Amino acid sequence: MVKRAFIPVLLLTISLGIHQSHAQFDTGYVTVQAVPSAEKIPAGKSFKLAILLDIKPGFHINSDQPLDESLIPTKVSFEPIDGVSFGRVYYPQPVFKKFDFSERELAVYENSVKIFTEVTVKKDFKPGKIVLKGTLSYQACNDHNCFLPQSVPFEVPVEIVPAGQNLIPANQELFTDFPALSAGTEAKTAGAEGMTFTREEQRAKEIIDKGFFYALFAFFLFGLALNLTPCVYPVIPITVSYFGGQADKEKGPAFLRALVYVVGISIVFSLLGLISGLAGKQWGFLFQNPWFVVVVTVIILAMAASMFGAFEITVPQSVMNKFGRAREGVVGSFIMGLTVGVVIAPCAAGIIIGLVGLVAKLGIVLKGTVLFFVMGLGLGLPYLFLATFSNLLNKLPQSGMWMVWIKKFFGILLVGVAIYFFLPQASHINDQLGFYMGTLAIFGGLLLGFLDHAPGYTEGFKRFRAVFGVLAILLGIYLTNHAVHSKPSAIAWEHYAGETVEQLTSGDKPVFMDFYADWCAPCKEMDHTTFKDPAVVELSKKFRMIKVDCTAPDATTRAFMEKFGVTGMPTLIFLRPDGKELTRLRFVGYLGPEDFARYMRQALQASGKEE
Repeated sequence: MVKRAFIPVLLLTISLGIHQSHAQFDTGYVTVQAVPSAEKIPAGKSFKLAILLDIKPGFHINSDQPLDESLIPTKVSFEPIDGVSFGRVYYPQPVFKKFDFSERELAVYENSVKIFTEVTVKKDFKPGKIVLKGTLSYQACNDHNCFLPQSVPFEVPVEIVPAGQNLIPANQELFTDFPALSAGTEAKTAGAEGMTFTREEQRAKEIIDKGFFYALFAFFLFGLALNLTPCVYPVIPITVSYFGGQADKEKGPAFLRALVYVVGISIVFSLLGLISGLAGKQWGFLFQNPWFVVVVTVIILAMAASMFGAFEITVPQSVMNKFGRAREGVVGSFIMGLTVGVVIAPCAAGIIIGLVGLVAKLGIVLKGTVLFFVMGLGLGLPYLFLATFSNLLNKLPQSGMWMVWIKKFFGILLVGVAIYFFLPQASHINDQLGFYMGTLAIFGGLLLGFLDHAPGYTEGFKRFRAVFGVLAILLGIYLTNHAVHSKPSAIAWEHYAGETVEQLTSGDKPVFMDFYADWCAPCKEMDHTTFKDPAVVELSKKFRMIKVDCTAPDATTRAFMEKFGVTGMPTLIFLRPDGKELTRLRFVGYLGPEDFARYMRQALQASGKEE
């Protein structure tokens, strides 16, 4: 593969040495050039095409599959020609970087990039010169802001010669890393071509590509490492309380019960791998769904409540009665292992997102099932020993406040786990208080109405608390749903609708204009942070706050953008009441709350409106 450091030099060499008709198209941010793998192509043959992108230093473009769905992907398309067919477009793996305007890493292209495709000419195609025409669509950004998406045409002339002649290769140094040229590549990564993998998925893919037995060992270690994550905290008290209550002096039966307990956990994990392979999508995206996070949070809080004595986690009696005396033996241990696996698997999926996502993308159903089963064995290894020798717990005092203290300690840890999963999602909700209260109401209704099995409740009060629980859960669902769909309203925004500058500044207030777009990540970050800051909200009352939507501007909006020379998003502009722009306060890119509040105060001073 041509090394990245060599590509810029290579591009310069190509621009000087190859046929001059291979024109470069400079867009300001990206230089585009298309180069064929042959000088003359016989009819009925295929040749390769490289689209070379040279990205201006200090800028990047989004990958073909951005991790943020609001960003514009890089795409290459071709104009159809009768008798010529274009194959799959092969995009390179992106780099993953975090920028000032993003909360997480983004998948981007930088420096020099090569995009490939294969072109096939029909056997009856008339010989002669033709021009292949295509379009590169992309969105450029720097470290602070993003610019308007661009569609750039490119073309490359090729000569078609009669069928039967030899194809004369050219520019072969550009195609050494063409995907189809590596022997066995397509068979080895069937279903993976054309996909973009996250950093975690790419690391997991490298492990699987090293061989099945290597992957088995690695997944076993992954499972063992899961014991260091918050997701498995509940397993410790559950295992201790369940096996500690079963006295058995023979180690053989104790080991057998412990083994089937671990197998039960592993089966649930193998189902996780199976469903991932069949579903064909990344489970980690579920954690971007606020309702999924609420369900996980409520389940973990319920387990915490059990640690505080609200109820005991046991195998359901109705299930165990079907197995008679086996409820304290092998069958009971197996069912308890399945139960524990169900507790851990959804939570663990968010942590092992790279493994789950890769299995889903590659669709390796059988292999994914086996790998996740082995991962479950790794996770269960410590509990195999803990359950086997649980009879040693009988030598410890079986009563006393120390046992109560231990359970409450684990309860506190579980509350921390619930907060760990809840807060990231809650931070993106506009009505955070409603989201908190809704989740609390759902948990409270579940606990007080149905889970609390303390003795002493009369039948009448049990019915009352059940009704109370249902009403509380319904109230929680309403509050949560309202919070999820709430819109920010702290700042009295007006949306630009074709007004002139004179109309916008017709009052006695200075005007602030936010030129934004839906695909602009820094714009969204300002909405989440800057425009929700109390100081900014208070200062906004002294301005006329205008939002100008530049996502897909019409002719009027585009003329307005051109009037102010807007090319990047977000562009922040202050106007005095007389309509003159405070040019020294113009800013393109993300501004934090403190800096933006300082700009607002300076605009008020320059407009003579400072109190």
